[in-house]
Amino acid sequence: MSVLTPLQIETLRMFFALPESSGFLLAGGAALVAQKLTKRPTHDLDFFSAPGTASVPAARDAVEHAAASRGWQVDRIQDAETFCRLKVAGMEEILLVDLAIDVAPAHATISTDLGPSFAPEELAGRKTIALFDRAEARDFTDVHQLAERFGREILLARAAEIDNGFDRHVLASMMRTLDRFTDAELPVDGISPTELRTYFSDWARELDATEG
Repeated sequence: MSVLTPLQIETLRMFFALPESSGFLLAGGAALVAQKLTKRPTHDLDFFSAPGTASVPAARDAVEHAAASRGWQVDRIQDAETFCRLKVAGMEEILLVDLAIDVAPAHATISTDLGPSFAPEELAGRKTIALFDRAEARDFTDVHQLAERFGREILLARAAEIDNGFDRHVLASMMRTLDRFTDAELPVDGISPTELRTYFSDWARELDATEG
């Protein structure tokens, strides 16, 4: 797990040792690393729970208390009933921690060395939704690797299970926004920026063709 930093690993251990973490699942880039689906470094930790399953405020308070006991500093960046973002400073690092209420898992969850998480294919679908919603540079890199592993249709099917508003034509449009990033901004791994651009350009055309 060398892709994750010492503070990330210690925070994961700390969080899942808390009673208030019950019901939360590791999501995002760290979950991809934990399941060996990608090797891309991530700057934050995401913990998601389904509605009625866990409490964001209770988990937030527990994290703050546990971090303080370690001599770490915690600041609240965003703080609401269903979403909280914390900035954790410790071990000569700074880390963002997101606690959120999100859509319930569609498939059985799994255990990883770093804590409970979503099933691999569902995690791939959730990353596809991230591309559909925001299309950040890291989303393109992750979705490419996941599509190569599971196949494009699996990612599309799992995304549709998670978000009833998922639309392949809109996804194609989001894929075309890749041009707003420079090559240096793309965290590519095992593929050149040019190849990544070609990959999504071809996929976008394929999606538009299937939509008529």
